[in-house]
Amino acid sequence: MAAVLNMTETLDTRVARLESDVAHIHSVVSDIKIDLRQLRTEFSALRDTTETGFKTASVELHQEIKGVRAEIASANARTAEEFKAVRGEMQQEFKAVRGEMQQEFKAVRAEMQLGFAAGRSDLADLRREIHRRDWAFASLVVTLFVALLGMMAHGLGWLR
Repeated sequence: MAAVLNMTETLDTRVARLESDVAHIHSVVSDIKIDLRQLRTEFSALRDTTETGFKTASVELHQEIKGVRAEIASANARTAEEFKAVRGEMQQEFKAVRGEMQQEFKAVRAEMQLGFAAGRSDLADLRREIHRRDWAFASLVVTLFVALLGMMAHGLGWLR
């Protein structure tokens, strides 16, 4: 029986040890629960901070994109206005050059018409001179022919 009593003591000791281990496990589990709650709190705060940061970054990014789009639209508008201004200036320059060219062509045409008129007049004068000389030459030829005929007729005795 002594062995059974030793076992009983041993069992009591063991139970006591188990009870102290259980108390220690309860303490560790409580610490783990506390740590887990703190971790959840920290994780929740981190998640909230991250979400807030992402939302802020998203809003800032959208603001920047809107700003860039506005700058692009403004630059496009300025470019369009500058293009219209340059186009208007070019059209005015083309009109001015066209007007100058038309005036120059009119002046050249007038000079050419004057030259043609003078040429026609000179040609008419030349024709009259040629015609006058032709008649003078023709009359000389006719006079020489008549004189030659007269000499032949007198020399050959046709005229007696």
